[in-house]
Amino acid sequence: MDTSSLHRSCMNHSALVLVLLSSLLQGVAQANTTSREQQSVIARWTGENICKMGTERFYALPEDDVRKLFESQTSMRYNDIPLTPSESERNRITSQLTGYISAVCPKELENYRKR
Repeated sequence: MDTSSLHRSCMNHSALVLVLLSSLLQGVAQANTTSREQQSVIARWTGENICKMGTERFYALPEDDVRKLFESQTSMRYNDIPLTPSESERNRITSQLTGYISAVCPKELENYRKR
């Protein structure tokens, strides 16, 4: 194999690796997204518990307690909650959560916003 052929072969291999890597990353990104229904469940569940416990107490709960509560009170798994939500997911959840708190326990809204 001459130098030119070797260079083309390496370039083709590099291009293939990039295509496979980008496909894999797209799959991972899609796997970490939540449906609008799931986003509503997350927002409502969070709002209900903030209204029951108060903002400070809710956010002070150990993660294991949050996991148990979430899984016992919803049909979702705790791992379904995105660790790094997209901007649209974050905005939708925050908007619904804020709306819920405003309607159900408006006194907690300021505490939530300060958090």
